[in-house]
Amino acid sequence: MHELPVVIDIIKVISEEAKKNGIKKVNRIDLVIGELSSIIDESVQMYFDVMSENSVCAGAKLYFEHVPAMLKCVKCGKEFEHRKSFVCPECGGESVLIKGTGREFYIKSFDGE
Repeated sequence: MHELPVVIDIIKVISEEAKKNGIKKVNRIDLVIGELSSIIDESVQMYFDVMSENSVCAGAKLYFEHVPAMLKCVKCGKEFEHRKSFVCPECGGESVLIKGTGREFYIKSFDGE
């Protein structure tokens, strides 16, 4: 259910930007979602379809780009994508989450006419 306020904000931001740029109908919205963000594509899509009715965003297609959390090996310093393991693929050492990665959720771009 936490996707509802997010979707309301997406529609608000896109509508304001569309108005500033003279766009009457938004056709596509590209979103970036980090693997640790707990945002679910299907929920975003469902809320968007309902909440965007009668707005410039009505009927727009949502495209989701998923980005992984990034880890850094404590032993050798190698940075790598989280893939169900915190073991460094280079040296086998332990790793830690790189702060701010994997929690992204933002509008990457949109287009319309």
